[in-house]
Amino acid sequence: MAENEDRKTKIKKRYSMTDNFRYTFYHLRKKQGNGALFVCVGDVALSVVLPFLEAALAGAVAAALVSGKAPGRILLLILGYVGLLQAVRFGQSHVRLLRVKDVFLFRCNLMTDYFRKILLMDGQSLESSTGQKKRDAANRNIYSGNSRGIEAYAGNYLDLLINLCGLVLYGMIVGRNSLLLLAVLAAQTALAAFFQLLAGKRSYQMEEEVNRNWKEAYYLRRESIVPGNGKDIRLYRMDRWFLKRLYDCVDRIVALTDRGQSGFVAAGIGEKLFSFVRNALVYGYLILEMSRGELTLPAFLLYVGVVSGFEVWMNGLFLAFQELLVNERLMDDYRDFMDFGSVEEETTDERLRQTSVCSGKPAPARPGESHEIRLENVSFRYDGSERDTLHNLNLTIRPGEKLALVGLNGAGKTTLIKLLCGLYRPTAGRIILDGQDMQTLSQKEVFREFSVVFQEVFAFSFSLLANISCRGDGQEDEGRLRESLEKAGLMEKVSSLPGGMRTSMNKDLDPEGVALSGGELQKLMLARALYKDAPVVILDEPTAALDPIAESEMYMKYDEMIRGKTGIFISHRLSSTRFCDRILYMEKGRIIEEGNHQELMEKGGAYAELFHIQARYYQQKRREEESYA
Repeated sequence: MAENEDRKTKIKKRYSMTDNFRYTFYHLRKKQGNGALFVCVGDVALSVVLPFLEAALAGAVAAALVSGKAPGRILLLILGYVGLLQAVRFGQSHVRLLRVKDVFLFRCNLMTDYFRKILLMDGQSLESSTGQKKRDAANRNIYSGNSRGIEAYAGNYLDLLINLCGLVLYGMIVGRNSLLLLAVLAAQTALAAFFQLLAGKRSYQMEEEVNRNWKEAYYLRRESIVPGNGKDIRLYRMDRWFLKRLYDCVDRIVALTDRGQSGFVAAGIGEKLFSFVRNALVYGYLILEMSRGELTLPAFLLYVGVVSGFEVWMNGLFLAFQELLVNERLMDDYRDFMDFGSVEEETTDERLRQTSVCSGKPAPARPGESHEIRLENVSFRYDGSERDTLHNLNLTIRPGEKLALVGLNGAGKTTLIKLLCGLYRPTAGRIILDGQDMQTLSQKEVFREFSVVFQEVFAFSFSLLANISCRGDGQEDEGRLRESLEKAGLMEKVSSLPGGMRTSMNKDLDPEGVALSGGELQKLMLARALYKDAPVVILDEPTAALDPIAESEMYMKYDEMIRGKTGIFISHRLSSTRFCDRILYMEKGRIIEEGNHQELMEKGGAYAELFHIQARYYQQKRREEESYA
């Protein structure tokens, strides 16, 4: 049952055109207000009326001239008509500018919803291969400019409505004179629509392949300008390989686009041939009617303008519908991502926060205190993988315990950490926090109980202060900041920076920003964990940039820093975790040995074997360094 539900979430959702219409204009009204809808309605009305007035101008002038009225009155009538036409033209132009502005701002405002979804959705869904694909697909709906995505989609619907109303209005005028004439126009419209739809289907089928190639081209462009990649690209002459891959991508995109557009070219040629036949029949009929006296000159001029306009409306209708189909797919991608995963709302009300009323899930029973964490038959499998990364783990971490996770790369240590702190959900089994199933708790409240330093250390391009406190200016506790920096051993470095704690990290946003070394970044992440002051502290390879002796000393400092808290340490270097109460040795997603350092050494198993191998390596390395000295 669970597998079926999981499979359903991976299938891309499709939404009807009507549903997407409601979604788009509901959010347009929500973001831009009722005024935006009035502007859209006004644009539709004026865009239909204006071409009709223009088409009827010649007929109106002719009617005035043959009316027998006084020349002055005729001139006033013509000037009045022209004045009305100019007023409608000005109004339509102004309203169209307002519509373009409202729809553009609507897309900009929708970017915040998309960005918010990325930041607040559960990490497991976002990091999964399915989540990454859905996010990349949704990205095109927002960031493809004015001519693609939701901004164009709203415009397409309005253009479709304008052309449809114009077509109906002109059809009623033609049909009032002759149903046969209307039938000829409708038949030509249907044939042209058929060939346009065939061309659209052909182009639609190639869209996926074109997008795949664009994705590769974007990747090559992005990686080629990353500063850290520059040395490898130049030293290993990868520039030629990058260029060839990029040229190949562009060639495939051009070829596929050309094949897709060739269908529209053929459809356009067919449409022009149909239009020629239609015009010959229609204009021949109108001339015949006029020669028989059945049609006056003003009426003839009106019908000529209407028939000519009918073709314009028809072409506009096909073009709007064709663009609508392309952007419909981008809308599906966007909504599919926005419906994917889960987002837990957060409130600023402290009373509500304690009970997580906003999310409907309770908070941990003992917030801010040392916790007991228990794993019951926990297994985990990554999205798209055929086998479990963790297998049927049973483990109890006692409050205040110092626990070490050790093992070779790929043993599942980091995955286990992500499960323990609530970033991932078990594929099978349960994780119990003080007697409560963690999946039933508010995820945001669970996060408050953990301070984690992962092995991939980096600084955001904000101030050093913001990187540690993770708060806006003026919301941080400066005393706590200084204490955290002192304990992490980074205060001396901070004092030497030009802006102190307010110095910007990196140069992405500030040309005067400072880049920290690997070891300094690890200390910065430790300071962040200490500042948070959570009851459970997890350090995932926090000293990888240090040598073994410095690492052992740093771990002893960690032991002092987090006294009274539950501590979980991950390290490849087994000597660094001897101070821990318990050591778990992991291999291929299983805990194969458990005990303190002395017990595991006496056991003589995998832990002892790896410890001796590492010890011999470091002893040999030290002898070599001493001999060079």
